[in-house]
Amino acid sequence: GKSFVSGLSGICAYSVIIAYILADSFRSNILYVVQANRFFVPQTMAIASAVCGVAFASAMTLRSYGLQGLKSAWEPKKLQKFMVCGALQAVTTSLSSMAYALGTSPSMVVALGKVYTPLVAIFSRWILGKHFMWLEWFALIILTAASFTFGLMQDLVGQSDRGGSTALAGALCVVASAASSCLMSLLMEKLLKGDSDPFILQKVRLDFGSVLFSVAFLPVMGWLGTMPGNRRTDVAYWVPRAGPNYWGCQSLAMRTSHASSNGCDLATGEFLVNWTKVGNSTALQQQAAECICGSGVGVGWGTNYMIYVGLAAVVFHSWITGVLVSEFSSVYRAVADGVPVVLIYFLLDPLFSRVPLAPFQVAYESALPFPPLDWARDCICLILPLSGTTFSVASSEMQKVADLHVLCEEKDRPLAEQCNESTDSDEEGSSVE
Repeated sequence: GKSFVSGLSGICAYSVIIAYILADSFRSNILYVVQANRFFVPQTMAIASAVCGVAFASAMTLRSYGLQGLKSAWEPKKLQKFMVCGALQAVTTSLSSMAYALGTSPSMVVALGKVYTPLVAIFSRWILGKHFMWLEWFALIILTAASFTFGLMQDLVGQSDRGGSTALAGALCVVASAASSCLMSLLMEKLLKGDSDPFILQKVRLDFGSVLFSVAFLPVMGWLGTMPGNRRTDVAYWVPRAGPNYWGCQSLAMRTSHASSNGCDLATGEFLVNWTKVGNSTALQQQAAECICGSGVGVGWGTNYMIYVGLAAVVFHSWITGVLVSEFSSVYRAVADGVPVVLIYFLLDPLFSRVPLAPFQVAYESALPFPPLDWARDCICLILPLSGTTFSVASSEMQKVADLHVLCEEKDRPLAEQCNESTDSDEEGSSVE
């Protein structure tokens, strides 16, 4: 009875972490599916998610605290306080999208993103004044090394995006995105714990800053996407691309370039059909007639329902991340970040590759084996949550020692000696056992 109740209460206490792990896993796979269709401007997802976040947080504020609470949430001085965090959140999302656009495979995005874990420990020391023992650093090194190894093995042996390669620029974007996310989480943690306002009010201010900077980054990301050598010119909203079914139209398009604008006349915006491929096939002629070349900020939003599924996943992930940071430390998020790779690798990738819907069939060219057959990658993948757990346990034990040390120093000498004797006896008892 009591053990069942205590176990249930423990699950409820860590339900936010469980929700974060699931949200992060589904978001990664859904965004991979959305990015597969290039009849879409990736940066608009960052803008739309931030706008939805502001609207949702404002509605929840109005419901819980009324007009007075909503007025407090939009107070100019407090909005300014969260501008830096909003900018970092916008940078994180934008750089992550650019990494995909530069040809970095999803496995490498996940693996290189694990640099977040050691960074959060380093920055925690500077920003929050936290200290870690050697065992914690050892666990962090194992976690980071295993993540990089798994990502490299997945990229070399497993999936890669269509015709792309893992470019150095894309890898740097992932590392920079992780660093920005780390700084955002720690600064947000400090602001949330140093402010008496409810979390929902602070979320309004954070997302408002993210909206402003995401809009500001829209032309910047487009300019980066049109730099020489970058094939993913679809990140620029003014560049036409074939659609609504990008890859279906590409199979019928004339070869005009190796970029995402292939098959489109840049002067007139007309879709150029390769009639040699179409021939006399009525089905192909009908498919070619449906192809258009579109551009603009809203391209794809009226034809691809998966964009809205991805938007819902991003908004929920952003929300649950804020809740996680407000209730737990950023270190717990670093530990939780090791688990989604296991879910994605063993379950979600094989599951999504078998979904009989066009967007999923485009993203996954063939069904992935379930379970995965590469034992080396399987073992490396399982190391990730184990090393994360080691770090968590080491951190907990370190905190117990620190608390006991403070307690013994506060008491008089005889009691301190009793504390030492009690500690020694506990250690002897554990050694005998």
